[in-house]
Amino acid sequence: MPDRSIDRRSFLQMVGLGGTALGVGLTAPHVIAETARGVIVESESEYGPLPVEKLTDGTFPYECDPEVLRAMKESANVFSRNVYDPVRRASLETQEDMSHVHLVENKGKTPNQTRLDWAFMSAAWKWAGSREAYLWEGGGGMMGGGSSALMNMGHWDPADIDMTWEEASLAVRHASLFYGASLVGVAELNRLWLYADHHSPSAEDRARAIPVLDEGDRFEKTDDAWYIPSSMNRVIALAFEEDYYGIANSPGRLASAATGDGYSRMALTASTIAAFLRALGYRALPAGNGVGLSIPMAVDAGLGQVGRMGLLMTPKYGPRVRIAKVITDMPLVPTAPIDFGVTEFCEVCMLCADDCPSGTVTKGPRTWEGPSRSNNPGTLKWFAEPEKCYDFNGFSCSNCKRVCPFNKPNNSWLHRMIRQGIEGRIKTADRAMVGLDQASGYGQQLEAREFWSMDGEKSITAREKM
Repeated sequence: MPDRSIDRRSFLQMVGLGGTALGVGLTAPHVIAETARGVIVESESEYGPLPVEKLTDGTFPYECDPEVLRAMKESANVFSRNVYDPVRRASLETQEDMSHVHLVENKGKTPNQTRLDWAFMSAAWKWAGSREAYLWEGGGGMMGGGSSALMNMGHWDPADIDMTWEEASLAVRHASLFYGASLVGVAELNRLWLYADHHSPSAEDRARAIPVLDEGDRFEKTDDAWYIPSSMNRVIALAFEEDYYGIANSPGRLASAATGDGYSRMALTASTIAAFLRALGYRALPAGNGVGLSIPMAVDAGLGQVGRMGLLMTPKYGPRVRIAKVITDMPLVPTAPIDFGVTEFCEVCMLCADDCPSGTVTKGPRTWEGPSRSNNPGTLKWFAEPEKCYDFNGFSCSNCKRVCPFNKPNNSWLHRMIRQGIEGRIKTADRAMVGLDQASGYGQQLEAREFWSMDGEKSITAREKM
């Protein structure tokens, strides 16, 4: 009998997949043209219908001033300052107790703030602050298949099963999608994006912070310092789509439910990926907002660019995502950064700034430093004022996302027109297209009652059908 067996690599080559389209979550991008910085590609699974420029020449879609840029202190961000900064604490004390006003005084009947809406929001945040999330060590669950033994087997070598590191990196990205991420990329870790300290308040010292250090091979979290070795030089950036219709309810409670659901999924997925990497013998540090700045890490990993509102703009979901990351010493192959015209478009559009009720989003040009103590200078971008955003609605407002043309589902002919304008860098047409977009009624608040009467098939679980 003839031998009809075939090795894995030959099979992939026969079906035309090679090592670039393993699995179902990611497909090989179609190259449209070459540029001075890389290539223009299309990939429905990664970018939706928008062509993007993949920067393969080692550049990034932003500018930094090496004389100014330093690692930011976690103790300087607005969440930490709310704990110890007397100015911030005084501001928070003057805020209304929104839950009491809406739930008690108005008996849970305020439109977009009903008891039903608040319960939905509260449940969405359940896993965001779980103590089991973002641990620095630990393996699989009760069906872990001997995870402790797996972690003691040393570093897994993909060559053991006839895989290259490119294929192994793709496998890790597929695992990330399997575990719940909407988008995933890999970057070489820029340690300037790690926090220089960790805010670790105590009853005696609310402002207490401990340093984040690199001392040889030491990987440890202690009461006096965090140790992240330089050998952990890769970061897996993860983006999680927020429900389109939930965000459309902003600044109602359903928008906060969409946000909370994103944070809860961040915690589950990042910690699961970390357990996966540990079972392969590598170190892994999962994180949500902590440990470092998620947005520049995601930009470096090719998930998008920074827009006027200061958030990550992705080709597929616009700013309607939340970001987590996993830092590791597994030598994954980075994915290329991308440019899809966000800067040119945001210079003209202004919708997020026009519709920001707190004045958080600037209408001015990009600058090298911002007006807030919680801004980190040294990068040319639009700086937002997080204090204004937090004080308006406790970060529950998502009006900027709601009105952003990139946020719109991909089945709109108008949205495709806007995307074509970006592709051609046609600044003169951008504002006119924005006007048409608004004239169509897009970006208006979706009332909670309408949300609750919708067909559940339009929820985030069916987002790819929109």
